[in-house]
Amino acid sequence: MDPIIFGLVVVLAMNLFIFPIAYRLQTDKLTDITYSLSFATIAVYGFVAALGTTSVAKMILASLILIWALRLGVFLLDRVTKMGKDARFDQIRTNPMRFLRFFLIQAVASWVISLPFLYKLLDSPGEKAGFTDISAIEWVGFAIALIGLILETVADNQKMSFKDQKSNASKLFKEGLYKNLRYPNYTGEILFWIGIFLACLPVITGLKWLTITSPLIIIALLVFLSGIPPIEKSRKKKYGDNPEYQKYVNNTSMLIPGIY
Repeated sequence: MDPIIFGLVVVLAMNLFIFPIAYRLQTDKLTDITYSLSFATIAVYGFVAALGTTSVAKMILASLILIWALRLGVFLLDRVTKMGKDARFDQIRTNPMRFLRFFLIQAVASWVISLPFLYKLLDSPGEKAGFTDISAIEWVGFAIALIGLILETVADNQKMSFKDQKSNASKLFKEGLYKNLRYPNYTGEILFWIGIFLACLPVITGLKWLTITSPLIIIALLVFLSGIPPIEKSRKKKYGDNPEYQKYVNNTSMLIPGIY
């Protein structure tokens, strides 16, 4: 079987393994962390499948993905533990077919987003390359991904620390990184995936250029679908008549300072 397609089989198997456990326990703790675990599974598979390599670039790439997945998984698990449940799953958690569909879609989506780094990890499994063999575009990609990872980590921690104080439960957080951006965590997430794609450019040729959909899917999800829109709607409902909130929205960019 083609190793890329086998990567899809691996992540589907992982999600199908967790689904019955999550359904039986009726818990959102597993549904939330399975997203990040899907990427970690693909990264480990890609690295192990090309175990003959000692490429430093691949080690850095796999490490970035695993650190990102671990960070996100811990954050999501902590968040849902404090919330008790994730309201987004209220309508599907008790329906086995809808719940199963969620896991299947999540597995496929994770695989599609992972294609650039999966191609990179599986490329030339016998190569032995050190730091001096890493191209300029790979270094740029690693740097952008690392900046994005740090940005979203700091932003999430700042917001979570604020929300952990019960007296702030109904308040809008606009301190720290949120002074300059309304969604610095999403800016970091987008930068991370753009960086990962750039780091994989040396192996992106021909039809592999279709994998540019990886960062584009992340951008579309965060900017137009499941990221900003529902949060904006919720905030307008909660703070819409508050002059302080209106001032914050009018004077603070969403993702790029002074631009957007």
